[in-house]
Amino acid sequence: MTSQGKTSYKAFMPDIHRVCLIDTNPLIAAAFEEAGCEVLRISTGQTRFFNLPPVLEENGFVPDMLVQTETLANRSLVVGLDTLDCPTLFWAMDPHLNAYWHSAYANLFDVTCSTQRKLLPRLREQGAEDVRWLPMCGRERGWKDMADRAHDITFVGRVSAHRPARKWMIELLRSHGEQYDVALEHSLTYGDMLNLYEDSRLVPNESIFGEVNFRLFEGASCGCLVLSQNLGDEQEALFEPGREFDTYSDVVELDDKLRRYLKNPRLMQTMGRAARERVLADHLPKNRAQSMLEFAADASRRRATGPDAEKWLALTAAAMWESGLLPIPMGELLERLKKLEQGPEVAAALLQVQTRAGMDKVMKDNLTTILAADYYADSPVLNMAGSMASLAVEHWDGAKAFWYRHLKTLSGRDPQPPTEPWQLLTLWAKDLKRRDQIIRAGFPYDPNAHLPKVATDCLMLILKDMPEHLPTLRLLDTMLRPVVGLEQARVGYLSILTLHERNDWRLAFEIALANLKSYRLKSGMEELHVAREIARQQGQEAMFAKALAARDESGLLAARLG
Repeated sequence: MTSQGKTSYKAFMPDIHRVCLIDTNPLIAAAFEEAGCEVLRISTGQTRFFNLPPVLEENGFVPDMLVQTETLANRSLVVGLDTLDCPTLFWAMDPHLNAYWHSAYANLFDVTCSTQRKLLPRLREQGAEDVRWLPMCGRERGWKDMADRAHDITFVGRVSAHRPARKWMIELLRSHGEQYDVALEHSLTYGDMLNLYEDSRLVPNESIFGEVNFRLFEGASCGCLVLSQNLGDEQEALFEPGREFDTYSDVVELDDKLRRYLKNPRLMQTMGRAARERVLADHLPKNRAQSMLEFAADASRRRATGPDAEKWLALTAAAMWESGLLPIPMGELLERLKKLEQGPEVAAALLQVQTRAGMDKVMKDNLTTILAADYYADSPVLNMAGSMASLAVEHWDGAKAFWYRHLKTLSGRDPQPPTEPWQLLTLWAKDLKRRDQIIRAGFPYDPNAHLPKVATDCLMLILKDMPEHLPTLRLLDTMLRPVVGLEQARVGYLSILTLHERNDWRLAFEIALANLKSYRLKSGMEELHVAREIARQQGQEAMFAKALAARDESGLLAARLG
């Protein structure tokens, strides 16, 4: 047994030779084979609940290790993992969009791997014990001198109404088209995209929620100089800034570095070659396969089994169904949940599904039963769901009752009792923020269809009925300010605030910075001028300059402002 009381595989397992790979990239599979492993590749296809044991039996395959890789298209939940007598790993490729269900699914595996190091705590939120960082990888590509490449700037990525910042970034890239060759593509095959990168010098990078993405590895694999958003230590642990790639903090710095690097092809060649060499040394499929073999070798048996496995499978399905990722009949999902032992997580999930399905009468009965019997009164998950479900069915006393149940678990906290729904929602939002449950990145929250589950959901529900509620707008902006990728949403909220507080230069300042991080160069600089002018009229220009210096590490904003 390990120190955690879990069975260790290492004590009785031989070396890993037979590996079962589910929905895994062919290059990763080839890397396992090159490492001397016998590999069984399984594709789950369109199967929502993939029953694994019969497939292994049909193939006569007894694995020493199993890996399921999250696919970005059809997602399948594997059934029967608890029957295997070998280490099981799940590789979460998109935790920046799917951590809200990954954290439940992780309980079905011994080890969960995340491509995003900063999201390891998110994947542990529902009890998964062994969660490790396993970044994306590049691939081995040929080298082509910069002088022989046709394109100066290349960006490949889809543009949609959901990604306005990307549209504005592309507008900036187009503005360099008079002087440089700019290639902008959105629907290439993967092979054609890599061929294009091999014929390009510089690749600007943009993320959804501040994640380290594939484009960094793809551009580096092809020897391009990648200009990526400044994402901090995690990205810099993979590639050395200033030597193997470079970063920018806003559109002004991106524009400046585009100009400087394009005037220095020798430096671009040096950095592009260094990036490719780093990929060849540390970021090939064989490196990731080796890491997984090492993870499996020292893994302990931690996955849920029996009824507990059924619970986590159903909770994962509920989270995915609620968000629209798992198109199964509602009746099938409810049947899975009802068969489980009704703990607090299951009771909360039932309320969330019933809300999405519009089952108000059933919800009212469930809420009455939970409160009358005082079920799981110390569960923050159930108290939150119960309070929000009570609001959804217009049971104000019930909504408060669940809050007061939760309040009893918090020592030393006695906030003002709520007298209106918005006050209760604000209390929950602040409590959730204290517990670092601020956003559900990737979850398409609709206040008309879903129960709030995190702080920003609560605030969005307030704004549904009170769109210009200033305290809520201020609180929402405070919560969203650190979140990369939501800058343009902040501009919308801040713009409403400025209609009521036109002489607050700090609001104009925040709008300016949010616009500049959203690649809106002209709008951002205009708003920055406005903020400075308001500050000057109020005799606070020195305070403005100090605020700008604190947020302008490169000094380029101050220089351009003049």
